[in-house]
Amino acid sequence: MPVKKKQTKQPDSSTQRHLPFSQIRENVVIMKDSSARIIMRCSTINFLLKSTEEQDAIIMSFQRFLNALDFPVQIMVRSTKLDIDGYLGKLKDKAVSQKNELLQNQTYEYIEYLKKLVEVAQIMKKDFYVVVPFDQEEDQSVKATGIFSIFKNFWRSINNGDDISKIRSQIRNFAATKKGLAARTNTVKSSLESIWIRATELEKSELVTLLSEYYNPTLGNLRSMKSDVSEYNLV
Repeated sequence: MPVKKKQTKQPDSSTQRHLPFSQIRENVVIMKDSSARIIMRCSTINFLLKSTEEQDAIIMSFQRFLNALDFPVQIMVRSTKLDIDGYLGKLKDKAVSQKNELLQNQTYEYIEYLKKLVEVAQIMKKDFYVVVPFDQEEDQSVKATGIFSIFKNFWRSINNGDDISKIRSQIRNFAATKKGLAARTNTVKSSLESIWIRATELEKSELVTLLSEYYNPTLGNLRSMKSDVSEYNLV
């Protein structure tokens, strides 16, 4: 008698199955557990150039900012290799249009110098972000159970797929979620302004680029590519 082979379920090879977020609506990242995030890019200050009194004031203001928060935030520092291709392109255009041969040669030499400097010195660019979360269910219980309860469904959220009913529920609750996020982001913005740091919310296209580069660094410079929003299952 022929032996009946046992059918094995093919594993889901989609990368999206392992991502912790399911969609992006407007400038809000919606996670698979129905919580949401707003990501803000922060300006920087040169702390070492400040006087001792100014440094102490900044430290005390930052301490008051942290102590005043009644919700968790994530501070992310992202280092990327400095990209000066756009600047070099402008220099080449100026060199081509330069009528003075000496200045033209000097411009070309300066371009080559910059290329070697960035390549040898490995100059890195640092971007600073503050991630503000909001979960309607956790927001009701976080004061009673502690902030670590927010992460109790982390592994389940990144392994479970989104069905249609869950996505519809996320869309229905989006207005309330966005309102809660707005209140928290305003608190963070006003607090950071006291230490001369300006926080700006990332727009949808910026979120697509940031998340794509974060989860797939080998994509390279995505700024020169056209991002297909539907490719990342973003609404």
